[in-house]
Amino acid sequence: MAEKRVNHYIHKKKEGLAAGTLLYAGTADAEKTTITTHLFKKGSYRSEDALVPANEGENRYIEICGLGNLEQIVAIAKGFSISNLSLEDAFSTNQRIKLDEYDSYLSVTMRIPEEREQQITIFLGAGWVLSIAEAKSSIFAPLFAQLSAASSKLQGGSASMLLSSLIDAVVDQYLLRADELELATEELEEVVITRPEETNASAIHHHKGEILRLRRITSPLREVLSALIRSNNELLDHTTVFLLRDVQDHALWLAEECEMLRETVGGIMEVYLSSLDMRMNSIMKVLTIISTIFIPLTFLTGLYGMNFLHIPFSTLHWGFYAILAGCVIVVIIMALYFRKKQWW
Repeated sequence: MAEKRVNHYIHKKKEGLAAGTLLYAGTADAEKTTITTHLFKKGSYRSEDALVPANEGENRYIEICGLGNLEQIVAIAKGFSISNLSLEDAFSTNQRIKLDEYDSYLSVTMRIPEEREQQITIFLGAGWVLSIAEAKSSIFAPLFAQLSAASSKLQGGSASMLLSSLIDAVVDQYLLRADELELATEELEEVVITRPEETNASAIHHHKGEILRLRRITSPLREVLSALIRSNNELLDHTTVFLLRDVQDHALWLAEECEMLRETVGGIMEVYLSSLDMRMNSIMKVLTIISTIFIPLTFLTGLYGMNFLHIPFSTLHWGFYAILAGCVIVVIIMALYFRKKQWW
């Protein structure tokens, strides 16, 4: 079902407002707000569809999906001392990937490349993680399965380890999208080289746009991960930093892959345009040969079409057939000559 658009001018909604003003600024209708609390520690995991406090020794992950009830979201966020500036970014769904550090927490804003691309902002504090997303996403289901497994390291890990796992889950979607685009690029390249008539410039341009879109939303990823690793923030433990380095390797591969795909699709467009030129040249070549063949025929027919009384063969009953035979002979001779010169 097509996504319903309500306003493409996101920045227009915030024109003239003070920094930290809280309102929803998105391109689609805000979905109903749902709140799920995940509580975990080594040997224990529970999930409840409400905001519940953590027991001693438990880490808490508050998953907020949907921006339909901003007042409820703000009330929850204030319980964790999250500033209005951070919430303003979470409610403005056109943010780039970025990292913000504050006194008692840090936040990472990312984009999830699903069928309907959406934004998610993840906050990390001492013993808690809070995320605000435009809608419920299925990409985090494997994480919750890990949290519920007593043997998993994630269940017995810290809140910062959960942050790195959430980031890794989003980056994995970028990698999958890059693989899809690489396969589509290879198929498009084969079609352009072998069967250029089966595609067009519009399809190539659309494919290039998909690559540039992925490149645009992921280009700040390396910078964000590097800043996170080098931050020496007390909220990040040694294991988390180690895991983030692995995610950073994926980000480096992703950046190289996007650049390679961008250059490849640029080359595909050049090959396609060259094939169009070659096809046009081939058509013009045939038309030129046909026109050249008709030049002597036009001369002969024009000559014998003049209104003079004495024209050779004009009084003979076989004259017409002689001129006609002469025209055929001229065509055959010219065709053989063009064939010998490999012009045809």
